[in-house]
Amino acid sequence: MTEIQRKTIRALIIIIVSFLFIKLIMSFKKDNTINELEKHNRLVNSKVVKLESNRISVPVYGKLVSKEEVNIVVEANGVFHGNDFKTGYKFIKGDTLGYIKYDEIESNLNSMKSSLLNQTSKVVSEIKFDYPESFNTWYDFMNKISFDKQIPKIPETENKKLKNFLSGKNFFTAYFNAKAAEDRLKKYLIIAEFNGVLSEVTIKSGTAVSLGQKIGKLHNPNILEFEATTSIKNTLLIEKNMKTIIKSEELNGERIGYVSRINKTLNPSSQNMSVFIETNDNDLFHGMYVFGEVIIGKVDKTYLIKRNLIEENSVFIIVDNKLVSKKIEVIQIFEENAIIKGLNETDRILNEPIKGSYHGMEVRINN
Repeated sequence: MTEIQRKTIRALIIIIVSFLFIKLIMSFKKDNTINELEKHNRLVNSKVVKLESNRISVPVYGKLVSKEEVNIVVEANGVFHGNDFKTGYKFIKGDTLGYIKYDEIESNLNSMKSSLLNQTSKVVSEIKFDYPESFNTWYDFMNKISFDKQIPKIPETENKKLKNFLSGKNFFTAYFNAKAAEDRLKKYLIIAEFNGVLSEVTIKSGTAVSLGQKIGKLHNPNILEFEATTSIKNTLLIEKNMKTIIKSEELNGERIGYVSRINKTLNPSSQNMSVFIETNDNDLFHGMYVFGEVIIGKVDKTYLIKRNLIEENSVFIIVDNKLVSKKIEVIQIFEENAIIKGLNETDRILNEPIKGSYHGMEVRINN
């Protein structure tokens, strides 16, 4: 066998072995055919609607302050006296909280009263004969003039001749001079305008004070209120005298109050309005922070839903494994929930927010 033949045979053998080797490798290779993608629908949580009667309320919170509260400001110069003028002391309406030394003013008033009494006795003696029909009235007035009592109110008279007579005798001058002196004396006496407790006292008895100086505060601890800001929509639901539930982190249980007044002027910065809640509960105190809710009432055939499931006044219900957008009426929105109308009993509602959800989207219900 020639050399050329041997080379040819070797080449054929190499080609055949290579072909068989390639076929063997190809037999182990995976099938490269493209499989069709299987379609998978989103698995979602749902809930069957059950219509109920839901309570509507408006959340409120604020700091309690006394509804009756007044700053005590002196109206005269002098030395203040008041041994009980101390923080925490209670006073009844009409009590004297303290006074600024008024000896000179009191003496001047008594002098004026003396002149008034003298002038009145003169005119009464003449009224007895010239105007007998008015004698008893003016005689009673004269007897009421006292050095330890307030000057009585001047009797009313429609008789022009009697008025001219009194004026000619300088009665009115004497009367109003005495009343002016009495009013000046009142500026030296600090009288309780209502039942209350002293707070923020800044002076002690024996301290010199000046006109316009604030020396304390009087507040009634039995009638409290707080101001709450509410949205326009919620404020329009509220009416005067509506019951309000009041709570505090410092106390257990609930206390009761009511809406005392509503300020429907819009705050330009917050776009809210003000509602004032009043209470006389003995467990609540001036300066305490409280929260609660104004009870508006109940609405029948409504549904309580998570707020984040509402989009443009619509929610998704599931019909034949498809999402269906349904228009609803939002009755009230809370922090996390909302009360709505427009659903039917036994509607199956989508109970979780799904990004990219749309009307007609096919889903699977997670039973």
